[in-house]
Amino acid sequence: MEKAILIKSTSTWAPVRANSVANQIVLQVREALFEGRFLPGDRLGSEKDLAAQFDVSRITVRDALRTLETMGIVEIRVGASGGARIAQGNLDHYSDALSIQFRLSGITGTEMLDLQIAIEGAAVELAATNRNPTDLEKLSNLLEEAEGLLGDPAGFTQSGQKFHLAVVEASGNRAFIAQFNGLRHVVWPKNGKRAKREIASHALKIHKNIYCAIREGDREVARKLMIIHLESIRTMIFSKNSKKATSGPVCC
Repeated sequence: MEKAILIKSTSTWAPVRANSVANQIVLQVREALFEGRFLPGDRLGSEKDLAAQFDVSRITVRDALRTLETMGIVEIRVGASGGARIAQGNLDHYSDALSIQFRLSGITGTEMLDLQIAIEGAAVELAATNRNPTDLEKLSNLLEEAEGLLGDPAGFTQSGQKFHLAVVEASGNRAFIAQFNGLRHVVWPKNGKRAKREIASHALKIHKNIYCAIREGDREVARKLMIIHLESIRTMIFSKNSKKATSGPVCC
């Protein structure tokens, strides 16, 4: 059994106890990160260094580092200058993990649409303020693409989804983008319902109006149009007899 002893006052770490030692190391590193004591790229040390600092075995440190690596907190490098370092941020890692947890936790379609409305309602306002020529060109190209896909339900649906993502990206808010990327895999399942031509034409008209509001910098109108649009999707998807439905929107 590993016995904790006091660490020199110059050490970053506090002593740990033998019960769930590796987990206590994980908690300390996590806490240090949130307290701002470490930045991306900062070196924590080798297994040998950390084992000495925590007064535990290298096997215990290795277990802790594996957990921290899985959490995306550290990255492990090999070689002479190797060891554990605080990882660089990776929002794709967060988005993927979030979408998986949404699915595993059984978050309902109603809950997901609530989140989508909250994110897109705020993001479209920011897009109307922060959009740049590249954003507007991308949105315009997607509208043109969708126009040519009105007779292709699957193609139009995919194009419309890309339009929504482009709106969120135009907000310039990385937190919104990461969350939206996390939810869209659940809200837009690959086998979701496709937009028939009549619905697609209506959706395209709304998208064009949203684009105009973004281009003109009209935050209020952009938000109003987006909320109405997503609420109409909610009405189509979640009837009184299917409040707990989990399928994604018919279209964008």
